[in-house]
Amino acid sequence: LTHPIGDYAVQPREATFAAHGVTMSHYMKGGAYTVGATQNVSIRLTSVCRSFGGEALIDATVRSIIIENGRAVGVRVSNTDELEECKSEEEIAKVSTVEIRARNIVCATSVYNLYTKFLPQDLPVVKKFHDSRTRTIRQSNGHVFLFCKIRGDAEEIGLPDHNLWYFNGYDLDDAFDKYFKNPTEVRPPTVYIGFPCTKDANWKKRFPGISNCILISDGLYEWFEKWADKPVRNRGEDYLEFKDKLTHHLMEILVDFVPQVKDRIEYYHLGTPLSEVTFLASYRGGSYGTQCVPNMFAAVNRNWTTTPYTEIKGLYLSGSDAFLPSVTGAMYGGCLSACAVLGTFGTMRLGHAILSHLAKRLREENPKLSRTESYLLAISKFME
Repeated sequence: LTHPIGDYAVQPREATFAAHGVTMSHYMKGGAYTVGATQNVSIRLTSVCRSFGGEALIDATVRSIIIENGRAVGVRVSNTDELEECKSEEEIAKVSTVEIRARNIVCATSVYNLYTKFLPQDLPVVKKFHDSRTRTIRQSNGHVFLFCKIRGDAEEIGLPDHNLWYFNGYDLDDAFDKYFKNPTEVRPPTVYIGFPCTKDANWKKRFPGISNCILISDGLYEWFEKWADKPVRNRGEDYLEFKDKLTHHLMEILVDFVPQVKDRIEYYHLGTPLSEVTFLASYRGGSYGTQCVPNMFAAVNRNWTTTPYTEIKGLYLSGSDAFLPSVTGAMYGGCLSACAVLGTFGTMRLGHAILSHLAKRLREENPKLSRTESYLLAISKFME
């Protein structure tokens, strides 16, 4: 029952059961995987966005949110490539920005980025966020990720098509404590092991004769903080040595669980919380937004998380900060954010559209269903 802790990055004695329950419910009937590259999710979503007159920008970094008369009215954006070429704060300040105006602004990149990077720091609500008396939540812990290229087809090697979990003993809190104190000498408390190549029906067509694996374990930003200001891919030999020690533990666990991959691993690379900062813009390498501990529900934190609303008019939260972490939590957070922006009647129209689409798919699967029967069944499935 405790295995989902790996999906929200909190050790058992500190976790809130709300996050645990949401994560458990997501996997009760199994998971799902895209046909083809997982990038298909973003491709489909942006296609839907564009079909309704919207747009999705790439290589565009939001520099700040525009606040006028106490209301969010837009964002300032710069070209990402230009920013990455900058070698100092002075050069960054000279990069031009473009203003994009909108009636509502939705932030899905964590409350920590919102209040430390995107909003003017002299706003009263920002000062309140930085006051330890009016905010006790903190960002989630991060992870380390080991990506492996394996020689041979998955079927030939006999790779499992289900996810594997490693646990370092039955007392997980003790395992976490020992690992956090000495990560290079102690095996991690939990490790997720997955083989995307066995889940993607198109993998063999795209990558014949090659398989892959990913291992994910806990990792603290504090371990890597001294290298945070070093250039990406050039953080120094001591950084690489530290990564090698973490990699060694993960490789041992992989071979213990799936011994047939030994001597077949042609390439591997370890990502760290610094990678999450660089490539995902995570605040201090946090993987899941806010740390899922009971006091996230305390009265003092009600304006910061588990809500799509902010104190600034026209500015909303989405994703895990609007509800709870994990895949399901972030999806529900997106729904709550959409409802907050649309209002009561807009939410009713959105709900009807979702149920109607699901009912249509159910009738395609079972043509004997009437419109009423399929709609009622859609409601039932939606509520499960």
